[in-house]
Amino acid sequence: EFEGPDASAIHAAVRKGDLLIGNGTGLGVKLGSKNKTLGLVVQGMFKSVLVDAILRCDGASLNLQGVGLYNYTSTSRAQLKTYLGAHYLASFIGNVPALIGSLSAVGNPLGLMRNLGDGVSDFVSEPVRGFKQGIEEMNPGLFAEGLARGTGSLARHTVGGFADSVALLAQTAASNMAVLTLDRKYAQKRDRIMRLKRKEKETTNVLDSLESGVQKLINGVLEGVTGVVVKPIKGAERSGLEGFFKGVGKGLLGLVVKPVIGTTDLLTEALIGVKNSVNVDGGFVLVPVRPRRALYGDERVTKSYKLEDAIASAASQQHVIRGEDYLTHLDMTDRVALFSVKRLLVLSSSGEELLLLSYESMNNIKVATVDSTYIVKIYCDENVVEEMSFDEEKTAITLAAKISEALYYAKKKRAGRN
Repeated sequence: EFEGPDASAIHAAVRKGDLLIGNGTGLGVKLGSKNKTLGLVVQGMFKSVLVDAILRCDGASLNLQGVGLYNYTSTSRAQLKTYLGAHYLASFIGNVPALIGSLSAVGNPLGLMRNLGDGVSDFVSEPVRGFKQGIEEMNPGLFAEGLARGTGSLARHTVGGFADSVALLAQTAASNMAVLTLDRKYAQKRDRIMRLKRKEKETTNVLDSLESGVQKLINGVLEGVTGVVVKPIKGAERSGLEGFFKGVGKGLLGLVVKPVIGTTDLLTEALIGVKNSVNVDGGFVLVPVRPRRALYGDERVTKSYKLEDAIASAASQQHVIRGEDYLTHLDMTDRVALFSVKRLLVLSSSGEELLLLSYESMNNIKVATVDSTYIVKIYCDENVVEEMSFDEEKTAITLAAKISEALYYAKKKRAGRN
């Protein structure tokens, strides 16, 4: 059992490097031991680095050959177990080169070769496909499009593959340097943070990765500087004068190594951001720093950038009026009115669709006052009246004015078509 609080000593021993490999006993760990001599400390660090290198694979897969038995007669169950065990052992040994090629410690060269191979394949096949299609359709431009696709694919696979390999090398180096600090709590804390953020790294872009990397660099410098003071004090509290000098050694070692780890983490995060921004399967993943500029009306007029209009335009494409050109909007605190060139959509603060009206169905609009409440009345076909109530007169009048502008725009557009 390797889960739960009872297994914490096992995990600590593995992290420390207290492994036992002995005469027919297999692989085990020494619990509760202390590396008291320099030789044992170095030996423990070497074991920890070795185990970390062996266990870290990226994109590795095991392909075990199936086995079929026909008219098989066995005199004992042990004979069948031996046969199956020998078969799957041989199949596993056949996967060893692929596993070694997927090790993060060597930069996953198998993954790099796979990316480069896919890029070269597209670089050759896409122009050929475009050339054939161009002959069939008598369109020479298709060859140029195929050449552009193939070149882009080669560039994406090359950049993404090398960024991934170098990031794995840097990440492995940083993990091993964390062991060299001789600060077990620091190494365990760093491993815990890396595990928590592993899923986030799959979707981060370059800017997010740089921000995370700079934060790790700052944390590494702070950990190194504070360790010079904290380690001797804790060592003295624990073991007196001997602990004090050990703490001084650990503090000075951390002062040198921890900022280097932070720098390596910065490099790793930046490369992960580059890899994620290059979508190997379909081009560059462009992650905008700000929402896309709003284009207004059927003519898609460009105006000075307004963040609120950009957000409203993006929101309109997530609801029933998606695909319709953006016109304007009105933020009413607890609701928002989105105007496309064809319809009015009113959303609640939670994004629920409250009202949807086409301009063609609207005939007139008025603002009425009832007991200090301002009501916008929209008169539609078949004597239907839609009402929206507001506490502030300014909001009601502004909404009525924007609806009138939208109706005028729709009417002028219909007249232009006629």
